[in-house]
Amino acid sequence: MKTKLIFILVFLSLFSLSAEEQLVNKMVVRVNGKVYTIYDCKKLLRFDDPASVPTQAVLDRKDKLIDQLINNAISKQEAEALGIDVPADELDAAVESVLAQNKMTREQFEQELAKNNMNFEIYRNEVLKEQLLLLKLKKRIIVTMDVDERALRDIYEKEFSGEQELYFTASHIIMQANDSNDAEIKDAMTAVYQEVLNGKMTFPEAAKAYSQDGSAANGGSLGTFSARDMVPEFSERLADMKEGEVSKPFRTRYGWHIVKLDKVEKHDPPTYNESYEMLRNIYYQRNVEKMFQTWLKKKRSESKIDILL
Repeated sequence: MKTKLIFILVFLSLFSLSAEEQLVNKMVVRVNGKVYTIYDCKKLLRFDDPASVPTQAVLDRKDKLIDQLINNAISKQEAEALGIDVPADELDAAVESVLAQNKMTREQFEQELAKNNMNFEIYRNEVLKEQLLLLKLKKRIIVTMDVDERALRDIYEKEFSGEQELYFTASHIIMQANDSNDAEIKDAMTAVYQEVLNGKMTFPEAAKAYSQDGSAANGGSLGTFSARDMVPEFSERLADMKEGEVSKPFRTRYGWHIVKLDKVEKHDPPTYNESYEMLRNIYYQRNVEKMFQTWLKKKRSESKIDILL
């Protein structure tokens, strides 16, 4: 009798759900056997707080959301099948990269997220992780796809063949800047420049003391690189300098720099075969989204998809 009573209570509880709750749990699409509901659609609209999204908002854009659910499902299923994951150390490194790109501390970034009703842990463990997972999947997929050799030849002719190319061996000191502290950083770099110019510090000593990137530990050394490897303002400044010269502070989008030119060389352009891997990378970078959409379209045609709403 007791068992029957429990069963009856559970059975009755299914009918105690409100009409809204029943609708939220309604299935909208099945992709290769996995079912997705209206609640999953709500997560697409408000990842941080899907429960706050009115069900009518989902119904109003049902077709678009279901299409997005299908694409996401196929991508996640493929990533799982390929064993692609984002371990904690990669996620931590990505967070640090985001903070550096936005020139923010963790606390400042959390405040910005809060303005958009986003919790940092949700951002890190769900939003950012999903973005990284998709990037890794795209990279894995496109490198297996055929490359248009004619397109590679075209890239080579436009960007690699022709005149000799400048190669620099140089060191730099960089201080990151933004609109609020630009003048202050410029003044600080001018003071560092004067210290180096007056012999109070050697360039490597100044780089170790003041520079704000990974080259600081090596006295600011950037090694040898081609003009195309740096932003135009940086390469153009080096091209106007003499070997052994130290530049006055100058601005790029990365901040304020002082650069020391150690050596400049002219190299013949690489042959097509020597450039092949670089050309492939350029091709992939320019066509990654187009190639991924081609793969996704093919994968959708091969998948079992049932629209349930």
